[in-house]
Amino acid sequence: MNLRRLLFHILLLTGIAVTFGCNKFLDILPSTQNINPTTVKDFQEMLNSDSLSKSQFFPLDLMSDDIRLTDAQYNIGDNFYRRTYLWEARTWDGGQIDFMYNYTYSRILQMNIILSRIDAAPDDSSNTVENRNNVISQALINRAWCYLQLVNAYGPAYDGATSDSDLGVPMVLRPDAYNLPSRATVAQIYNAIIADLLKALNNPYLKAKGADVIHPGKAGGYGLMARTLLYKQDYEGAKLYADSALSLVNTLFDLNAGFYTPGQVLDLARNPEVLLGRISTDVGFYAKYGTTFTISKSLLDSLGTADRRYSTRFYGEILNVNTTNQKQIVFDNSVSVSEMMLIKAECLARSGSFAEAGNLLTQLRLKRMASTAASNRTYTAGNILYYVIGERRRELCFRGGLRLFDMKRLNKDARFSKDILRKNSAGTVTLKTLSPGAAGYLVPFSPMVLAANPNIEQNPR
Repeated sequence: MNLRRLLFHILLLTGIAVTFGCNKFLDILPSTQNINPTTVKDFQEMLNSDSLSKSQFFPLDLMSDDIRLTDAQYNIGDNFYRRTYLWEARTWDGGQIDFMYNYTYSRILQMNIILSRIDAAPDDSSNTVENRNNVISQALINRAWCYLQLVNAYGPAYDGATSDSDLGVPMVLRPDAYNLPSRATVAQIYNAIIADLLKALNNPYLKAKGADVIHPGKAGGYGLMARTLLYKQDYEGAKLYADSALSLVNTLFDLNAGFYTPGQVLDLARNPEVLLGRISTDVGFYAKYGTTFTISKSLLDSLGTADRRYSTRFYGEILNVNTTNQKQIVFDNSVSVSEMMLIKAECLARSGSFAEAGNLLTQLRLKRMASTAASNRTYTAGNILYYVIGERRRELCFRGGLRLFDMKRLNKDARFSKDILRKNSAGTVTLKTLSPGAAGYLVPFSPMVLAANPNIEQNPR
């Protein structure tokens, strides 16, 4: 067995062991420590792991226009965070693990194990039609979420003219230790995501919401499909699925009445907006700099101090951290009601329904600021899309790359394309510029990933 296959076998066993060894979201103890799951109950336990809702996509936010390193942070010198911030050719250190890639593929591996074995599960009390179908649906939705993150991190934005040749990420749909796949195209990845979600949602037993925020229900599946189709520029389809999600769950969290900063997965249960719970943490940035990051001037100007999304999340220009987790930065990366409202609003705006789109923005803003500030706009056919895109930035900043994904797709529209400038704290010196469509928008594969699978073609830098 060569080294690459050995690495894959280690990942296979580790991924399964982590699933059974980590904390469960619900108060359910595993009935077995078996790392060779075969029963429907085994698969339910795998899906009950809170590790499925955890990720680390902060580098994608660091690549966007929402963050600024202070002079003191910048002048500390060369490190992974500064290189990512500057979109440098060498991002990863030689022996550094790409935690975004490895963590996400380990979750895909777990879902592939479930999906490849579920049909052979023995007949027992847990193997009912309802349980089996719900296990399949939840595994498919989890896998779709992972691939949508990966293809938008490592591949270009979906473009109908080039997606059949644009390179995405390796597509692995079965747990095969001898398979070293090359990168699938962006179109192939999107087709697989959509196929997974369609199959998952075609399940009469799948409830509107799962047993908790980490278990996907129909609302979460509809929401993820709406996000996928928005990125695919299928605005009619995206509106349809956003509507479907909102028909099941449409409660907004009122920031005028209170706020909490999530410090762990359980905290997401306090937010009625969450359709599919995802949380992302980063410990390296805080360890390196002794503080959190500073938001960019353009995001600060966009928010304004009257917006509760500013006053509840930031202290001056610095991101607040949960007081119980001061050594790590925690982000809510969930699929949410507010995102569905913004997807629907964008689709309406693009079809010319500016009044209906504006009404959705007003509903959202009334839960984010004082009523006088929320209602002081006049929406027109000419300005509505600009307002929607602006609201997406304010609402979805630091959501695991959603702002970066927006910039990649909007850079293809002259009305929204822009350079990202890295400047010193005073704003007088430009340190680096990223132009629309530049290679710096793509995350490079780490040396360890390429060593494990030489069939992966590196992104240009």
